Amino acid sequence: MLAVLGPLGVPELIIILFIVIVIFGVGRLPEVGGAIGKSIREFRKASKEPEELPSEAHSEAEPPAAPQATSRACSTCSATLAADAKFCAECGTPTQATVQ
Repeated sequence: MLAVLGPLGVPELIIILFIVIVIFGVGRLPEVGGAIGKSIREFRKASKEPEELPSEAHSEAEPPAAPQATSRACSTCSATLAADAKFCAECGTPTQATVQ
């Protein structure tokens, strides 16, 4: 545990513990410790998630839809849109998905 704390020594930890006791009281010390433990677990879980997301995203993703052969026109500026465009290249308006 001391290796994780870095440059904090025993005197610094005693001062921090004293301040926590003064602020929260002796009765709430277990609650504070539990909350800190939960926070550390959530932080570790969140720091590991970006490494795991790409593999999970591929397994849960839907297969890509078949490309459409027809082109469409933007409803705002009437520019020609590519078949798989989600936004208009001219005005940036989101496009409506066509129903097959």
